[in-house]
Amino acid sequence: MRILTAQQHQELDQATLEQDGISSLELMERAATAWAKRFTELFADKSREVVVVCGPGNNGGDGLAIARLLRFEAYTISVVAADIAPASPDHQDNRRRAKDVGVHIRTLREGDALPSFRKRSIVIDALFGTGLSRSIEGYWAWLVEHLNEQPVTRVAVDLPSGLRTDEPSTGAIVRADRTLSLGYPKLALFAPANTEYLGHWELVPFRLADPPAPADGASPPPRMLTPRPVAALLKARRANDHKGTFGHALLVAGGFGKMGAAVLSARSVLRAGAGLLTVHIPRVGYEILQMSIPEAMCSIDQHRYMVSALQEDVTQYDTVGVGPGLGTKPATQQAVFQLLEQFPRPLVIDADALNILAGTPEKLATLPAGSLLTPHPKEFERLFGATDDDFQRWQLQLAKARELNAVIVLKTGYTAVATPDGELFFNTTGNPGMGTGGTGDALTGILTGLLAQGYPPADAARLGVYLHGLAGDLAARDVGQESLLAEDLIHHLGPAFKKLHRLAERHQ
Repeated sequence: MRILTAQQHQELDQATLEQDGISSLELMERAATAWAKRFTELFADKSREVVVVCGPGNNGGDGLAIARLLRFEAYTISVVAADIAPASPDHQDNRRRAKDVGVHIRTLREGDALPSFRKRSIVIDALFGTGLSRSIEGYWAWLVEHLNEQPVTRVAVDLPSGLRTDEPSTGAIVRADRTLSLGYPKLALFAPANTEYLGHWELVPFRLADPPAPADGASPPPRMLTPRPVAALLKARRANDHKGTFGHALLVAGGFGKMGAAVLSARSVLRAGAGLLTVHIPRVGYEILQMSIPEAMCSIDQHRYMVSALQEDVTQYDTVGVGPGLGTKPATQQAVFQLLEQFPRPLVIDADALNILAGTPEKLATLPAGSLLTPHPKEFERLFGATDDDFQRWQLQLAKARELNAVIVLKTGYTAVATPDGELFFNTTGNPGMGTGGTGDALTGILTGLLAQGYPPADAARLGVYLHGLAGDLAARDVGQESLLAEDLIHHLGPAFKKLHRLAERHQ
């Protein structure tokens, strides 16, 4: 699904008016109806007082339409209308409509006493919309901070007031408990820095025109990964396929005290569908690996405690995953450099292999084309340098993916996948329970397993991060987020695959 800028959302609204032959007031009603319907599903308790705080623009107009619609649903509803600037025509029309059906509207002027709210009430934030171009200041900033201090549930219409759509935000911002974002996703929804303002967010779809195709030569728009396109990436298995068909992967992982990383990653390679797996490990890990995952073969390093050299021909493998639990000793560094020089196909680089490259950035030029790098934000910074904000980091991610001809998987709550041809995808599966040791090793294994089967690197990355998060979601459903372990995620990879296959079959 396309992620649109604030300007593109405005253009899409206009295109919808022309395509459907409707007025802007009718489009506002369409959006408000969808939003109010979702609100009633989430907040069915009508004993709670609901207060809509509206600004003078179209976001406030949405809020007034929502207030009228919730009045029809028998909610105890009132409106605080902030007199910040002259109201838009659609706002004025919806104010009259709300008043006509008995919605109490209090006008709040600069300098008035700030409104009070009953405990447990719901405050709907429709103060400022996505067109906001500067920070909220003065009295209205005090109002926002006042809302944030109240013992209420705050629900934002589209985006929390004060949050910029396409760039970093400063100043007063509403801290929503829930954000019901209208139409297409906005880039601000995926920024880690915005998490504290968005709360739990979701999209509320309503009928709009299709976004226009990008102009020739324009950069591809960022996209949000959604189930159907991801399911369509799955390869079909045929009756006479065998373990050789599904690829032979090499995993270079593990060290003294960190053999668990190798075990978790190895299990994930095979659970992701690879036909054969060889794991190169130090001698200290031989018994551990053979007993933990008998399906894997072992290649034993000459060093007892760490990986120091690859003595076999690595080109015999379909792909390689390197990094989990590896350490960064000088001999291990040389082994990683040897691998990069000798292996000619895309491979997966994670964890300590990334840290080794960060210490010798000139070696990045030796990466095989199409390789997958999977840094978390600190590893990304060590590799490519610091950035001022999430938006700048995404731009650097895209630039480095092009420069290195690599797929860069930046691991955050909404993992971003940047491809060499300038595409940027955001994953929406996964949950905070996955913030536990070993889940990154599991992702390395999944990506390695998919590459071994012949998935193109960009497809492997998109499918891999989606499956990884989906397996985490299924595991959290069964054991809870607090108790979720990386092992639980790996055990739920099968159900995650099955869920995607069922979806793919329904839409053949």
